[in-house]
Amino acid sequence: MTDAGLGRRRAVVFAGLALLSALVAGGYAAVSWTGAARHASRALFGVTRLMATAVRWRLADNHAALVSLGREIAHLPRLDHGGDYARIGQLGRQFVAHRPAITALAVLGPHGSVWWRTPPPPGIPRAPGASGFEAGPLKSVFRVEPPTRGRGIPMWLTVQKPCIRFHIWAMWSPGARPDTGLGRIVRGPTVMGLFAGRGPIVPIGSRAPMGLAAVHLPIIGPRPAGRLTVDLRGRDGPWIGAYRRIPGYPLTVLALRPLRAVYARGRQAAYVAALWLVTVLAAIGLLYRTMARAEAALAGERAGAQGRWAQAKIQIEGIVQSLAWGVFATDHDGRIEYLNRAAERLTGWTKAEVQGRVLHEVLPCLDEYRGDPFDPLAACLDASSPVFGEALMFHRDGHGLVVEYEAAPCFSPDGRISGAVLSLRDAAQKRALTEHLAHQATHDPLTELPNRILFHERLEHALAEARAGGGAAALLFLDVDGFKQVNDTLGHSTGDHVLVLIGERLQRLVRATDTLARLGGDEFAVVLPGLRTGQDARPVVHKIIAAFREPLKVASGEIVLGMSIGIAVYPQDSGDSRALVRAADAAMYEAKAAGKNTYRFFDASHQSRPAAYPRVSAAHLRQAFERDEFFLVYQPQLRAANLKLAAMEALLRWTHPTEGIKYPGEFLAALEEAGLMTEVGAWVLRSACRQNRRWRDAGLSTFPVAVNMSGRQCAHESLVETVDRALSEWGLRPDDLVLELAEDLLVDVQDEVAERLRDLQRRGVRLVVQNFGGVSSTLGMLRRLHVDALKIESAFVAQIGEEHNDAVVEAIIALGSALGLRVIASGVETAAQYRFLKEAGCDVLQGRYIAAPLDVEAATAYLQDPGLAGG
Repeated sequence: MTDAGLGRRRAVVFAGLALLSALVAGGYAAVSWTGAARHASRALFGVTRLMATAVRWRLADNHAALVSLGREIAHLPRLDHGGDYARIGQLGRQFVAHRPAITALAVLGPHGSVWWRTPPPPGIPRAPGASGFEAGPLKSVFRVEPPTRGRGIPMWLTVQKPCIRFHIWAMWSPGARPDTGLGRIVRGPTVMGLFAGRGPIVPIGSRAPMGLAAVHLPIIGPRPAGRLTVDLRGRDGPWIGAYRRIPGYPLTVLALRPLRAVYARGRQAAYVAALWLVTVLAAIGLLYRTMARAEAALAGERAGAQGRWAQAKIQIEGIVQSLAWGVFATDHDGRIEYLNRAAERLTGWTKAEVQGRVLHEVLPCLDEYRGDPFDPLAACLDASSPVFGEALMFHRDGHGLVVEYEAAPCFSPDGRISGAVLSLRDAAQKRALTEHLAHQATHDPLTELPNRILFHERLEHALAEARAGGGAAALLFLDVDGFKQVNDTLGHSTGDHVLVLIGERLQRLVRATDTLARLGGDEFAVVLPGLRTGQDARPVVHKIIAAFREPLKVASGEIVLGMSIGIAVYPQDSGDSRALVRAADAAMYEAKAAGKNTYRFFDASHQSRPAAYPRVSAAHLRQAFERDEFFLVYQPQLRAANLKLAAMEALLRWTHPTEGIKYPGEFLAALEEAGLMTEVGAWVLRSACRQNRRWRDAGLSTFPVAVNMSGRQCAHESLVETVDRALSEWGLRPDDLVLELAEDLLVDVQDEVAERLRDLQRRGVRLVVQNFGGVSSTLGMLRRLHVDALKIESAFVAQIGEEHNDAVVEAIIALGSALGLRVIASGVETAAQYRFLKEAGCDVLQGRYIAAPLDVEAATAYLQDPGLAGG
């Protein structure tokens, strides 16, 4: 309803209230006016009933008082000769003094002679029965006579005793004093009186009007009570009244009230009604005005709120329309109510075409991974919670489109679902960006070849395939001969262009299944999987060397460069990828030493000789340590029985400023030669303990951290003190630390080193022999040190599936079980290895199949899994 309609309705309501109030007030005044006489007559009738009863009581009281007076007089001596007149006067005066309504009193002898009377002499009538003497006992007769001239009610008491009879006459005036007797009952403007027959009237009280005593009333018949109207000779106009006869006495009670006073009450009621009506009308008017003002203010506020809401709606509409996400809004039945321009562009549908239709009718979707029909809006409405993900959506023209969606229910103020909102975005750009970032993370930005990270992954995969297929794999390390001179003479921009040309030429020479990577600077590497023997790598090497006999064309002319190549073969040179990298690197330096532009296979017998070109100098390592270029990653060790966390092993990494991340196999030997192993090892120990404390303070699982110990660290005399200081600094117990010792360190362990290790064991530090199985002379040392666990050599784990190798692994597990030691398997890379080790009874598993080495943030997120606790 509009504001005008509400105003009209309000006016009608208030007009009705005013009319009703006027009718009520008028009715009240009319009823009060017309019923005033009736009510007054009824009231007068009740007053006469009350007054008649009071007069009877008063007459009975006067009768008793006169009898008592007569008895006292009758007992006076010589009464038959006139008695003691003085004594009679004394008794008469006492009687009158106690009864103010007795206005005259006289005692008369038997023949009417006055024995005593009150002054002034009243008109005493003749005594009744005054003749003759009657003998008999003492008795009294009381009689009330009609009033004379309105002065009062005459009363006679005749007292008779033996030999004498006398009379007592009294005039009873009920209106003599208004403050005593019956006068107290009378309240103005009502007047009351007593009469006999038609009059005269004796007033009761002193408020009677003049002339009331002379009025003769037209009361005829024997009715005991009735109503009448009297005209008091023009005084105050007509009077209305009521009368009632007094049983046992010749008297009638009369009550009168002037009609003017009666109607004065009606006028007063009318005045009250008028005043009440004015008050009510004023209140109604004030209320009407207040409500009108309030409604006007409310209407203004409503208009302002509607204006603001319209403005906000326009702004929200503009915001939603400007979103890059397509937005659909539906009701609680899933029918489309709204979509923005981005949704129209994304789906091909317009708002007019889809409004009121169910989403899956116009926009069919499929789960991208399962291929099942999927309605995200129905899913969020059913679950009453947001849903999100990716789905395959079909455009209006029928072509498929992968979208990223978010759907959320909308709730009304009472908490019920009122609809849902679906937002869509084309996932192609996101996927392209993700793929681009992934490509940047794993490829060299200059040559677009795989970088060191992807190279190591491809190498691990090639070795795993070789293990599974029983074949071989080769790793080529390539270093460009003379490239430094290109940078020095032609500039770095030309050098970068030359590296791109080298990468393109090498890419044409390798197979699609091979991996060509740039490791940094002028170093390249090639992974050749799927070989039968290492000799199958020779044709590829020959093609590379022959190809680089051809010059490279640059802006300044042509450049001829050579290529020194080192070759390492799996499995004959090593079963571990890191060791294979070191072997290929060493072979490449052998090729350079042989005159460059040639190749060499790795030969372990040549590695005892000092390298011609040391890879890392002691100064570089010292600078790296001072610049905090070393960092730790953590690899979980899980119990095979329940996959609960057993420990986290701390692994050292080096962020080289130009070559990226380096693994321990690439710089540990250089650390040993530079004499930095003890210092770096102490830093690793402290850092691992500090991180373990931080995880515990964050409320994560309680577990030990494992740290690798080199032979130089174990031989250092401050080993025990270093371990104690690291544990106490970070508030850890000795059993919160595991020291992993290489098996070859225990072959010729000296007594003092063994004693240090036993001292740590006695304190509670756990010892683990890692790479167990590669050396056969450590069984005796196991009895001397009482280590806690054995860690199987990863080469044995890598070759699980070969009959003889499986027997060796089972034998190591059985040996550990017989000695009461836990057995840890590292390098678990496949599901087959995991199943074999679990069925063989291995206690703890570690490897990429379980979890890859993780940086601190990733490890923290990994540890927040509640399923890992309790291991």
